[in-house]
Amino acid sequence: MATLRDVRRKINSIQSTQTITRTMRMVSASKLARAQTTLERVTSYAGKIEELLKRVASRLPEDAHPLLAKAKKEEIKNVLLLPIASDRGLSGAFNLNISKAVEDFIRTNQGKYEKVGVYLVGKKIRDYLKRRHIETIKEWIDVKTVDPNVVDAIASDITNLYMDGEYDRVHLIYTHFRSAVRQEVLFQEFLPITVGESEEMLDYLYEPKMEEIIYELVPQYIKTKIYFALAESQTSEHAARMAAMENATNNCGELITYLTLVYNKTRQQSITNEMMDIVGGAEALQSA
Repeated sequence: MATLRDVRRKINSIQSTQTITRTMRMVSASKLARAQTTLERVTSYAGKIEELLKRVASRLPEDAHPLLAKAKKEEIKNVLLLPIASDRGLSGAFNLNISKAVEDFIRTNQGKYEKVGVYLVGKKIRDYLKRRHIETIKEWIDVKTVDPNVVDAIASDITNLYMDGEYDRVHLIYTHFRSAVRQEVLFQEFLPITVGESEEMLDYLYEPKMEEIIYELVPQYIKTKIYFALAESQTSEHAARMAAMENATNNCGELITYLTLVYNKTRQQSITNEMMDIVGGAEALQSA
C-alpha cells in the first residue's frame, strides 16, 4: 500500500506536469492565432491564382504546357508522394495520420506501380517511415516557418523530377485546417495540374500572349500550392497540439483529484489505526 509520502510525491509531480501542459497549451493557442491570420491571407491568394490559371489554361490547346493535365502521360508507372508533417511531437495524432496515409498508399499500390518515391517534410514522418524500412528520396527537416526559400527549393525539385520523366504523377499529402478542433488529411493529385472549365464566361485581352503567360503562371501556381500546404499544415499542427495539451491538462486535474482522495483516505486510516492502538494500550493497562 502506498504511504502518505508516496501519494504526496505523486500529486506534486502531476501538478508540475499540469503546469507544463497548461503553459504549452497557451503557447500553442498564441501560435495558432498568428498562423490563422497568415493562412487567411494565403488562402485568398491561392484561390485567386488557381482561378486565374484555370481561366487561362482552359482557352489553350492540349499541348500548351507539359505540366498541365491535358498533356499528362496515359500510363502511370512511377508515383511521387510529397507528405508534409512536422518535426515536433505532443500534437495528438497529427503526425501519425499523415504517416499512416503514406504507408497505406505504398502498401496498397505495391503491385500497381513500378516505383513509389517519397519526398517528405518533417522529422516525425521521416522517423516513422524509417522504422518501417520505407526509403525516401529527400527530407526537409527543421522547417519551423513557411520559408519562401524552402518553398522555391521544393517546387524546383518536384518540377524537375516530373519534367525529367522520373515520375509520372505527384501526390501532395497534408493536413487541412477546418477549425481549431477539426483537421483532416488531404491526399491530392499535384502534378500534372488538373484544369477544369472556368466559371468565368467573359474573355480578356492578354498581353503578352496566353502561351507566354502560362509558362509564368504554372511555376507560380506550384509554389503557391506548396506554400499554402505548408501554412495549412503548420496551422493544423498548432491546433492539434493545443487540443492535446488541453486534454493532458484535464487528465492531470482528474488524477490530482483522485490522488487527493486517496491521500485523505490513507491519512484518515492512519489516524484511525493510531487511535485504535491508543485505546487498545489503555485497556491493556487497566486490565493489568
